[in-house]
Amino acid sequence: MSKRLLSKFRRSEAGNFALIIALCAAPLFGGIALVTDYVALNQQRSSLQEAVDGSALAVAKEMALANSKTLDVQSLAENYVHSQFEVPSRNSLAVKADRKTDGSEIDVTVSYVWEPFFIKYLDKKALPIVVTSKAGFAGNKSSICVLTLDTSSNFALSVGSKSSVTANGCSIFSNSSSSKGINSDPKASMGAVSIQSAGGYAGSDQSFTPVPITDAPIVPDPLASRAEPKVGICDYKNYSLSSNVTETLNPGVYCGGLDIGDKAIAKLEPGIYVIKDGPLSIRGNASLIGDHVGFYFTGSNAIFDFAVSTQAVLTAPKTRDMAGILFFEDRSSPKNRNFTIRSKDAEKFEGTIYLPNGRLYVDKESRVGQQSKWTAIVANKFEVGKGPQLQINSDYANSDVPVPEGIIGDTQVSLLK
Repeated sequence: MSKRLLSKFRRSEAGNFALIIALCAAPLFGGIALVTDYVALNQQRSSLQEAVDGSALAVAKEMALANSKTLDVQSLAENYVHSQFEVPSRNSLAVKADRKTDGSEIDVTVSYVWEPFFIKYLDKKALPIVVTSKAGFAGNKSSICVLTLDTSSNFALSVGSKSSVTANGCSIFSNSSSSKGINSDPKASMGAVSIQSAGGYAGSDQSFTPVPITDAPIVPDPLASRAEPKVGICDYKNYSLSSNVTETLNPGVYCGGLDIGDKAIAKLEPGIYVIKDGPLSIRGNASLIGDHVGFYFTGSNAIFDFAVSTQAVLTAPKTRDMAGILFFEDRSSPKNRNFTIRSKDAEKFEGTIYLPNGRLYVDKESRVGQQSKWTAIVANKFEVGKGPQLQINSDYANSDVPVPEGIIGDTQVSLLK
């Protein structure tokens, strides 16, 4: 009986077809599932790559605008990726962001553990999905906060003990080819998007954030083509503001300099103040206050000197020859005359301090620039003594003072291969 049934089954075409289908179904459905997994895997990888590329670009843009020292690139990268790529609760995603020491590049790597059906059993290397992206800057990525023009001296840019220079969203440059072109005391600090020396630097690496780039290209004087203000006849001679008085001053040519006495308050009308053949001296507890004013120094002993207890609240002109320039030294002046700030309250110097032949010297426990939207220093030499705290900001968009051409760098970012 059983032999007849078996023989009948073998002769039945329907039975043979059913057997073939049964034997082929498992690998067929497995293959379909595997193809489906691979398609989904590539879709996940593509979406993840797009999110990581966007993250790298977003972080790089923040690096160009923010203080490199304090920017939390890890949190920024994580937040961006998670905002662009949804991760189911059963899966896991890890983000790692690495910033190059000189602040010029950001690398973002993401590892994503995804749970497909079959591929994890057949190709163990397929998971986790790992994608990377790198973004950086093209050209001179950073704006100028400090630029020293001297091309050969030791300590052309120097910061003394217990002092700090913080450049927010911009860079510090020295054109000196000396191996000690930039100097920082071990108890001082210097921070910027980047610190670049045409030569080298002296001081502990711990004093710098980031460590200076050496043998960097020379940065041309960004204001070299700016026309100097015209100087007419003397409007005032040996003008002095007596102690304990408040007076409004007008633009003009101050021959013999301008002296602001102890506890005097000088309120400046907008315009250009030419300081000729004498110093601008702010003594004792005097105050110098003015919006949209510029000082041009020409002739013998034409310098400025802000004493320890003085107050300075100044913004640069919006128009004409000194638009965006707060202090402008005659280019024919002798080399390395001292322009001195010792004020404990010089927190608003909004504009450019341009001393192409001069030496800017900041001393005592000065506080400079904290309330300024932006400041730029372009000087032949720049020295910070013991104790000052300088904050050089670059919030150009929120200032009504125009930024001179060449101060703002190219902050465009792009993906790097």
